[in-house]
Amino acid sequence: MAVQTGEGTITIIYGSTSIPAGPVTLGGYLARPDGEGEWPTVLIFGPKPSATSPIKHLCRVIARHGIAALAPEVTTSHDENTRIAALVASFIADPTGTWSNAQFGYGVLAFGPGIYDASRLAAGDGRVVAFASVAATLDEVVLEDLAIAQIPALWIGSRADASTDVEVSLNAKGDLPQTSFVIHSDAEEGFWDDGAAGFDEPIARDTIERVIAFLGDELPPRV
Repeated sequence: MAVQTGEGTITIIYGSTSIPAGPVTLGGYLARPDGEGEWPTVLIFGPKPSATSPIKHLCRVIARHGIAALAPEVTTSHDENTRIAALVASFIADPTGTWSNAQFGYGVLAFGPGIYDASRLAAGDGRVVAFASVAATLDEVVLEDLAIAQIPALWIGSRADASTDVEVSLNAKGDLPQTSFVIHSDAEEGFWDDGAAGFDEPIARDTIERVIAFLGDELPPRV
């Protein structure tokens, strides 16, 4: 497997996965280290219901740094996604599992509108110990959720990104004292997405490096 500079060096297993959830089976994309032990884990909620190619790539990069990354398939219904997220969280936190240590705490990473499903999960599940978002607005709905969670968080955005309201997001700082803000001045919409017109490779690399460092600091270590 070719690994580019900065992408990590851990051998991984990755691909579409089935998630058993009682009488139903859910779908998703999973990348995780190929090694013994239970690994720190993050659930990723992208801008689309199914994992796009950039989200899959990010899952693999994160996994190569020793963090299992699972992007569950969701729907266009926020309420239905709340149910799905809870089932997926129960799956990764099952103490009988063999690859995730999420029973001790796990992270959530959101891109764009995926932040609504991610923030509701953070508010409702005390096992969420870290929350990161990229190119997403911390509006009143998200703020209410994160104010309930009160966990370490990382927000990354850009003033030149038309999809994100930076000023509204910054207004949340007083209510979210455990949140760090990274603000770029000229990164355009899609700066993190290598399939978007606004893709900015240096800022995209900086973004994922910051996310990985944050998760590495906040998630429980490999068991």
